[in-house]
Amino acid sequence: MSLRMINIARTALSAQRAALEVIGHNTANAQTEGYLRQEPVHVAIPGHVPGAGGGGVELSDIRLLRDELLMAQVRHERGDLGRERSLRAALVQVEGLFTDVSQGGLALRIEEMFDAWADLGLDPAGAACRAQVIERSELAAETIAERYQGLADLRVEIDQRLGDLVGRVNALAQEVAALNRQVGSVPEPGGRNDLITRRDALVDELAELSGAEIIPQEDGVVDVLVGGIRLVEHDRVNAFELIDDPAQPGLHLVSLGGQAPPQGLRGEMAGRLHARDELIPAYQAQLDTLAQTLADQVNAQHSAGLDLSGNPAGDFFEYDPTRPAASLRVRAEIIADGSLIAAAQSAIVETDGTNALAIDDLRNSRLLSGGIATLSEYCGELIAGVGIDAEAAQTRLDSRELLLGNLQAELSHQSGVSLDEEALELIRYQQAYTAASRLMSVALEMMDLIVQLK
Repeated sequence: MSLRMINIARTALSAQRAALEVIGHNTANAQTEGYLRQEPVHVAIPGHVPGAGGGGVELSDIRLLRDELLMAQVRHERGDLGRERSLRAALVQVEGLFTDVSQGGLALRIEEMFDAWADLGLDPAGAACRAQVIERSELAAETIAERYQGLADLRVEIDQRLGDLVGRVNALAQEVAALNRQVGSVPEPGGRNDLITRRDALVDELAELSGAEIIPQEDGVVDVLVGGIRLVEHDRVNAFELIDDPAQPGLHLVSLGGQAPPQGLRGEMAGRLHARDELIPAYQAQLDTLAQTLADQVNAQHSAGLDLSGNPAGDFFEYDPTRPAASLRVRAEIIADGSLIAAAQSAIVETDGTNALAIDDLRNSRLLSGGIATLSEYCGELIAGVGIDAEAAQTRLDSRELLLGNLQAELSHQSGVSLDEEALELIRYQQAYTAASRLMSVALEMMDLIVQLK
């Protein structure tokens, strides 16, 4: 009898001490980001002698308090948040390139160019007026080209950032694979919980970068998938690759498992690719339309006039049809000789400025957006479009952050460490440990009495 009581007390002391260690571990990690609360699980030890009662208690498991469905939702939202965050960052940079509300903007430069043509119309033989037309026309062309080149440079910068992302994702995948090996080799109870928590944090970052998700396997191991393709399979990594983009020389594609890019790619990678390959080229296309329309309209009117020598004029601007905005410039011959500017429409070339005034009238012609916008208004639409896109991206980002914040708050409520709760649990297990100690003392006293009686 006394020996059985001593054994029961011994198991109780061991089980309650282990529970106190779990509570202490929770308390120590109360401020550790991503830490999930652990809970001791006790089970009764059945008695070995029929009708003689139980055999005490043992710690059967240390349960990790985690809601798998909620964690999957959080991870999915992280992927969407990463995409919106990278899109917003790219649009902020695009906004910085367009400064039409301040000195040096697109619309201002085009208006200044037409002002120079108007001045030339009043003084068609004036050398200063001709030089001013060339200077301001060059400045307008350069401003368009600068905006275009700024967007091209931003695409290259995003491409370089993609390389960094691929390196980071592959490094995280290697860490997840290493933790899978450790998790699969650590026995229960509770030995693998901290490894699983650390792995969850890595997978969360992978989700934000690439939209990664997991499929649980045996022994606590997980496979990590991106767009249905395994990035991590048990302890093996199928790494992302950066390959040359044949359609865009100098830029790269993100490849996984032979798909470039993999279907279902999300996160920051997807956002960067969308900004580089869709958003920014759309703005560049608008600049190309602006440059080509400006050049073609001015060239058509300029070719209808006569230069200062009375000869039929040719084009005023020149550009590469495959990239108008990047290549727009005043013809080199006109820059070298301002007398080639066609200000007149009659043989009285020194006093006839009607062609220059006709070119000035182009500023009021609705040449763009289906015949409803002038050149300056089109610039305004372009700038406004960038601002609207950036504001919409910020709105989407705010919504994603709010939704993720709510999900994380719920997850923290379910799985996070509350010091108040841990304090109550500490008292409860401490009292149980004290009771087990008292039971041990009583059992030993009974044993002494039995020995004395003998």
